[in-house]
Amino acid sequence: MLAASHAIAGAIIASQVADPGIGYAAALISHPLLDLFPHWDFNTRHKDQTKWHILWTSLLDAFIGYTVGLILFSRIVDWKILMITMFIAQLPDWIEAPFHVFNWSFFPFGTVKKIQHYWHTKLDWPWGFLPQIGVLILAIFFAVR
Repeated sequence: MLAASHAIAGAIIASQVADPGIGYAAALISHPLLDLFPHWDFNTRHKDQTKWHILWTSLLDAFIGYTVGLILFSRIVDWKILMITMFIAQLPDWIEAPFHVFNWSFFPFGTVKKIQHYWHTKLDWPWGFLPQIGVLILAIFFAVR
């Protein structure tokens, strides 16, 4: 999934779980569960893209998720808890990032990359984007109710 989708899922969790500790654990668990759904993401794993392109595309993706999460949920969740929960929802991807950007295959980067490879289910554009639109619709539902 896009990092934005993981962040928005983290924001939903932060808005629904009163205990931040439980919310943090739920956010971490949500990551592989969301990645099990067939999905599209930026083609950052292709060899023809520069490391800078991968880095900036990924950071923009994460920033969009944080922005949407803050816009939708900062009125109902303390912004610090919200940001931490969104970050934790993305954490496996943050840990995997040095594998792609710096070619660091040692622990924990290569290990997380291998683990994430098992639960990712990819689907081409545009069909793979639909589950992520579903996450956004769910977020709007929880934000306005």
